[in-house]
Amino acid sequence: MIERQHGNVCYMQFDQYQQFPELVHGIFTRQGGYSQPPYHSLNVSLSSGNERYEDAVRNRFLTLQSLDIADYPCATMWMIHSAHVITLDGQIWPDWSEDWPHHVYALDELGYPQGTRLQWTFKPRTRADALITRKRGVALTMSTADCVPLLFYDPVTEAIGVAHAGWRGTARGIAAATITAMCEQFGARPADIHVGIGPSIGPCCYEVSEEVRQIFLGQQNFEEMPTEARLRELVATSASFEVIHLPGKASLRLDLWETNRKQLLLAGVAPEHIELPDICTGCATERFFSHRAEHGRTGRFPAILALRA
Repeated sequence: MIERQHGNVCYMQFDQYQQFPELVHGIFTRQGGYSQPPYHSLNVSLSSGNERYEDAVRNRFLTLQSLDIADYPCATMWMIHSAHVITLDGQIWPDWSEDWPHHVYALDELGYPQGTRLQWTFKPRTRADALITRKRGVALTMSTADCVPLLFYDPVTEAIGVAHAGWRGTARGIAAATITAMCEQFGARPADIHVGIGPSIGPCCYEVSEEVRQIFLGQQNFEEMPTEARLRELVATSASFEVIHLPGKASLRLDLWETNRKQLLLAGVAPEHIELPDICTGCATERFFSHRAEHGRTGRFPAILALRA
């Protein structure tokens, strides 16, 4: 990945996306915002550590300014660790519209010039873990702190998508489900789609239980939102675990990076179209928020993807 700087704000971009001038994207570090310790400083979450919503609003606006898309409305999701993919198209969602004033922050009172607005969904009610669109001038946004952010782009159909792949979403096949949705909704071909696997917790830091492995391998299933039958073999085949022997115990580790990479390959994505930077949030808490490494007392950093208007 390429590191970019905008003032005190630092964000990462995928090398493979530099060839597409129509694409705007960034995965932000925790640096350069307004939130106070231990959630310092670019925490965009309204529920994780920001006692004043103004801090999250300022931070959200700062990320859009850094990408020079501060006038873009933003669409996001209520993430529930599912394999549910939603499409932002010409239809008006019940919980998001770029001209609904109660989903727009007025920033005048925070010291910004008169008329400055932040069009970022206030409390998303659409429950899903992936969002795809062909709309231009709209930023797809999601925030994480260990879970894998996946950014999708098909330059042929000019379709984009973001997906949230924690272990539960990965065990439900969210990566493959997003590829399928882009093909069904936009006529994309898997071989044309590019995918970036963003900073997230690595196998070096991600110890899981035996129950997690059994769910991936199909020996158990979720009581709620069970893995769809069409995805179970793919999930089991893609599962990447390793046992590390530590003093006094054996530690089972899940490699979310490799598991998602394998799911994408099994879904038909070309190997050369997958970028995996191997940046572990658990190892780099000075740069990224990590829910596990910081024992839950942490913020959320955003991933943003848009097609230029």
